[in-house]
Amino acid sequence: MKWYIAALFFTALLLVLISIWIMQGREIFTKDKTQVVTIVKDELFGAETEKIEWIDDFHLGLLPGNTDSIANLFCSVTIPGGILFVAAIGCFYTAKRLNRNSLQ
Repeated sequence: MKWYIAALFFTALLLVLISIWIMQGREIFTKDKTQVVTIVKDELFGAETEKIEWIDDFHLGLLPGNTDSIANLFCSVTIPGGILFVAAIGCFYTAKRLNRNSLQ
């Protein structure tokens, strides 16, 4: 019974991870900054120029945006999601195997 509970726990965590990814915009790559473009009008000459600023804003993506370190690999959906998926499948398999052995 404890293996079924563990498998359901891992499945629930996987669903939470996927729902966070969907709510943050279903990005392909993980992004840590957002580009903000403002148009500035020059009062003297009447010309308009674009001012580009980068604001810190984290968006979870399917793949890591930067693979310089191991920690950045876990800032995506694929690596932690894959680990949770394998853990849930392993728990379901173990529960079925133990249940089958106890019936014999």
